[in-house]
Amino acid sequence: MTGPTSNPNTAVPLISVGMPVYNGEDYLAGSLQSVLDQTEGDFELIIADNASSDGTEAICRDFADRDPRIRYVRNASNIGAAGNYNKLLDLARAEFFRWSNADDLLAPGLHERCLAALRAHPEAVLAYGKTVIIDGDDKKLRDYDDNLAIDDATPSARFSRYFEQVGLTNAIYGLMRTAAVRRTHVFGDGSLPAADTAFMAELILHGSFVAVDEPLFYRRMHEAASSHDRGDDSRQTAFWSASQSKFRLPVIRQHLKYLRRAWRTDADAGEKIRLTGYILRRLNWHRNEVASELVGALRRGSK
Repeated sequence: MTGPTSNPNTAVPLISVGMPVYNGEDYLAGSLQSVLDQTEGDFELIIADNASSDGTEAICRDFADRDPRIRYVRNASNIGAAGNYNKLLDLARAEFFRWSNADDLLAPGLHERCLAALRAHPEAVLAYGKTVIIDGDDKKLRDYDDNLAIDDATPSARFSRYFEQVGLTNAIYGLMRTAAVRRTHVFGDGSLPAADTAFMAELILHGSFVAVDEPLFYRRMHEAASSHDRGDDSRQTAFWSASQSKFRLPVIRQHLKYLRRAWRTDADAGEKIRLTGYILRRLNWHRNEVASELVGALRRGSK
């Protein structure tokens, strides 16, 4: 357990924490404090403010003035959540990395416990703790079983089991190996929905996920959260890309992206073929959505 590094501008920290935020004044101070209260204090906290128009900037600058581990970056315009998440990874300097939402809370031991899990499991690329769902007043709503401790030996087995088990993507706010994260497409360009789910699917191609058996992450569910209504395409496109453009052929394009990533892994040819077979089966399972996307594209093209 360590305190603040003496000079974060020159010393490379152990962990890089990236906090994306847009108009987050309601919960931001509490979220920032829960990062600063970590028992493993050898980290940098990078805040990427997506051109907030509320009191976010003032809160961030106040915290940064008081703690040298904080680096505050403000975007000149809203680049969408996908671009902001990606930017934080680009700015990270440490061996280990995690994103930290501006409305969620952390148990003080998240860094310490997840770091120990990754060190004990060198084959793992992500470690996460149990999730507790809370409301806007910090009250517990329920425990949530992420069920993503996936340690199969092969990428194809991990990839398929991930899709069998994934629900909420809370595990993404655990701790990851930065090198593994940088081998993925990260959150893409914002033109596809559920970029967090897709990112984790790519990440698991490169190693296992390990769970820490204690509550470490407190996910806040409230109406302003991006996850409040995943079925609202307008809301999701505005969130991921900061535009009003509709998602184009999302199912088809996402599976083509999975195919490209599968063939860029270090897996042998047999594994790549097994991954290809599974991805094509998934496309077949979604054939009604695929047909609808193709019909819609043809109609748009005929106008």
